[in-house]
Amino acid sequence: MFGYVKPLVPELKVKENELYKATYCGLCKAMGKTTGCLSKMTLNYDFAYLALIRYVLEGRQATAKMRRCAVHPFKKQPMLETDDTLRYCARSSVILTRLKLKDNINDSHGMAKIKARIAGFLRIFLKKTDKELVPLEEKVCELIDELSALEKEKCSFIDTVADIFGKILSEITSFGLEGVNKRIAEDIGIHLGRWIYVMDACDDYYDDIKKDSYNPLIYSFGTELSSENKYALRCAAMLELEALSRATELLDYSSHQDVYGIIKNVLYLGMVSQTDKILGTGE
Repeated sequence: MFGYVKPLVPELKVKENELYKATYCGLCKAMGKTTGCLSKMTLNYDFAYLALIRYVLEGRQATAKMRRCAVHPFKKQPMLETDDTLRYCARSSVILTRLKLKDNINDSHGMAKIKARIAGFLRIFLKKTDKELVPLEEKVCELIDELSALEKEKCSFIDTVADIFGKILSEITSFGLEGVNKRIAEDIGIHLGRWIYVMDACDDYYDDIKKDSYNPLIYSFGTELSSENKYALRCAAMLELEALSRATELLDYSSHQDVYGIIKNVLYLGMVSQTDKILGTGE
């Protein structure tokens, strides 16, 4: 359900692109250190974006160094040093991955259940949740149970199921923060999560029909999305991006101008481009 939140790279400044790549590679490194090497298989663009948001929310400055890794053994790449921000993003990513793998096993049937069990085997290699993040895991587990119940009921209202996923990301984005920054983080998480869920439902629509998998759009629109349906879904997605924009603009970027450039690019260019690509509504 991830991988849609990424920048439109040609429109990034050189230094912004370097920082974005350093964040992605730094998160990969942090996952290897804190949650196990196999957890790197779950690395995605969405949590790199979350890391940048958390740097601003926490008022923390990232430090990048040139390093080699298994993927780039011969040429050093810019890579953020592992710090508390990246460690948190790595751990919260694994919490969500582990719980979703478990949920997929419980909700699948037939050959899909066998495949889910094979994928779920990865769970035993993911490090258990740190003590201080247990409250987050418990809350996310509760919300995933709510999401699973709606899916079993074959809920046809995409707003209802998207809202639950939005609450999951809201909890992850805001955990450990206080005051105004916590409220801003909650808003960012809920609208980001709602947008991701809508995009995932649209992207998987025809595959879910073939696999007889749950997708709220199937129960809302049947087995074909008309141009009117796509237009309505694009309007819904753009409303979430508009609300996300209002929340992100409340952040204090005075010491994070390069991060601000990346966040703007992802929100106003990358995510809009993804919306049009998935729905086939681009110019």
